[in-house]
Amino acid sequence: MRQFSLKTNIIVVLVLVFNLSATAIHAKKPENHHPINIPLNRVALVIGNGQYNTGNLKNPENDAHLMANTLASLGFEVDYYTNLDQKSMVQHVFDFYHHKASKSALRVIYYAGHGVQYEGRNYLIPIDTNVAVPSEIPNTSFMLDELRSNLDALKQGASIIILDTCRVTLCPFGKCRNPMSSLAISKERRSSGTLIAYSTGPGLPASDGQQAEHSLYTQILTELIPIPGLPVEKLFRRLTEEVFQRSGGSQKPEFVDGLMGDEICFSSGVSEECPVKKLSFN
Repeated sequence: MRQFSLKTNIIVVLVLVFNLSATAIHAKKPENHHPINIPLNRVALVIGNGQYNTGNLKNPENDAHLMANTLASLGFEVDYYTNLDQKSMVQHVFDFYHHKASKSALRVIYYAGHGVQYEGRNYLIPIDTNVAVPSEIPNTSFMLDELRSNLDALKQGASIIILDTCRVTLCPFGKCRNPMSSLAISKERRSSGTLIAYSTGPGLPASDGQQAEHSLYTQILTELIPIPGLPVEKLFRRLTEEVFQRSGGSQKPEFVDGLMGDEICFSSGVSEECPVKKLSFN
């Protein structure tokens, strides 16, 4: 009986292993999901939307990939997505906020693609949004203001939102990154605990890098982020100067700094200047 029982157990184990292996092989990975997993206390959500049903943008996918790799190289746990429809965009942002952002010391949200302000509210545009019908934008887009408010409500840690979009009133698709009106944060909606960075000023276009592999803003941003000991406030001021100079004055980024407390760096200096403090969550 013991010999029979042993063989039976071995057969059962082999069957279980085979079934688990088959399940893993046939499991379908989420389309457009490229996770870069480094389990530290700094997290990032990176989205690049370029393949719109109304016309394509050249570089958001390239920019998102570059940004994701840059942050991952500095120890961020990065969730990276491209060409999201509204349902996927809402779900991925929800998951990131509840499972990662709410438990982190530093969270970064980077978005490249179309953005729009409609009736005083700011929206990021999924690839399936029909911007030809403005009244449908609230129902078919993603509300940036709601995300910002939820990040402010976390109380602990710091949040940085980076938007590589245009901020002009009207813009032909495929040449810049906003089909309608300027993304903006009104005075009564200023963030507390969140820094929001725009790739250009109000009413101005942002280059999509038609003759390059990346937008000018993201290219320079990823050059500055790895600099050891560079506080984020100084980083974005330097970014503004660099983009303005290299664009010949046609593009001038800006940022709204709502961060509080100690200085924050993407990369600590050799003597650990400006470290990102780990927080304890109860």
